[in-house]
Amino acid sequence: MAGYGALLLRLTAANFAVNGVSNTYYLLAAYLTCLGLDDPKAAGLVLSSYYASSTLSRPLVGWLVERLPFRSSFLLGATVLLACSLGLALSGPSLSRLLFWRSLMGIGASLFVVALTTYQTLCVPESHRGSSFALTSAGSIAPLVTLVPLAELFLTKGLPFAYALLPVAASLCCLFLAFPFRGDEMPVETGERPGSYGEVFRHRPVLTLFLSVTLFSLTDAAMLSVTGLAHAKGLLASGFISANAAVSVLIRLTAFRLMDRLPRMSLVAPSLALTSSGLILASFASSNALFTACGALFGLGMGFGFPMHLALIGDVAPRPLRAKTSSMVWFFMACCFSLSPLAIGHMAALSGYEGAFRLFGGSLLLAAPGLHFLLWRPLAADRTATAR
Repeated sequence: MAGYGALLLRLTAANFAVNGVSNTYYLLAAYLTCLGLDDPKAAGLVLSSYYASSTLSRPLVGWLVERLPFRSSFLLGATVLLACSLGLALSGPSLSRLLFWRSLMGIGASLFVVALTTYQTLCVPESHRGSSFALTSAGSIAPLVTLVPLAELFLTKGLPFAYALLPVAASLCCLFLAFPFRGDEMPVETGERPGSYGEVFRHRPVLTLFLSVTLFSLTDAAMLSVTGLAHAKGLLASGFISANAAVSVLIRLTAFRLMDRLPRMSLVAPSLALTSSGLILASFASSNALFTACGALFGLGMGFGFPMHLALIGDVAPRPLRAKTSSMVWFFMACCFSLSPLAIGHMAALSGYEGAFRLFGGSLLLAAPGLHFLLWRPLAADRTATAR
């Protein structure tokens, strides 16, 4: 167990480091303003280029991860992140350079994250898979309360170059953490043929996971529109957002062992019901206290649901399919962060933000029972029967 504890610490640190790179750039628009690039359209283009390249590269990244030793994937991803963060720090206000480095950075981050998830599904024992993803995903949230406030402090103090060096430091941590992995650890065993994307999409349990993670991620991505709802109601968006983050992290740090004992396939639909209920109830909140309580309810579902979906990759995908399954799980998650605000925005144009959240959240809440009784429960029953 001492070896497992060291592995878990390394995985948590790697999640912190790679998310430290991406999360620090949440303040990129303010950094660009400090450099004299005070154009909202240009800032939006630079910001979105990272997410576009990260999303679109994931199918290719899944193919690459299964053909390289894990350490090579980590080293390559971390090296790209380091080169791009340095390049961005030295680009100044040049829009073409900023776009180049941000786009390439998305590919490096995608490679590192997919390799990390695949490694965890393969190398962590099934009996500890739920708790391991709970703890490591808590590490992915930690930069929001550590590096991001520090980055904001640098910008408010008029130190833009110090801000630009933070993701460089996080990238160096990614590179440092890649070396302890053994060079002979492969996603597929010797003589084993990597599965194709055709096999991935013909495997019914994996398709169930893809549908489940898409529905769940649509509620997660609705967080991007919470500010609009709060503004429409005259409430503080930070109450919902902070409560979600606090409860989500608290669940993962205090109830992580519970995620090994509870049946994972029976847990994801209730998590979807909790997050969608949080969105619906938020539309009825009449005070900041109630709005914060809705965020806490949302965080309860997020605290269980996010790590459970990642843990289920190892439960439903055979070993030769796990790299591609991991990449597609992250692909569908990322797509939802484009689709959800777009859908809510169109609904809000017709019925206001309150009506949009009720319709959007209500549709996903209605999907939860079908997801459980028609898809996950039969799979769990088949898995139990096979185990006998």
